[in-house]
Amino acid sequence: MNLQIITPQGTKHSGEVSRVQFRSAMGLMEVLDNHAPMIAELRAGMVVTDVGEFACGNGVVKVNENQVKVICE
Repeated sequence: MNLQIITPQGTKHSGEVSRVQFRSAMGLMEVLDNHAPMIAELRAGMVVTDVGEFACGNGVVKVNENQVKVICE
């Protein structure tokens, strides 16, 4: 699936990953290929993928059609 991590300073990551793990307002969440569409509130912390870890502030995560978009501070 394609992951984009976008901050006010620019794009931190854009590329293919097989999993994305992050802390949401409801707790720790993980997204895998073909995940159902969703929008979740992102809490500050690490966004963990199989290609690396990325520090993010509060924001939002949108999942739709194997596209994950993280917009954070």
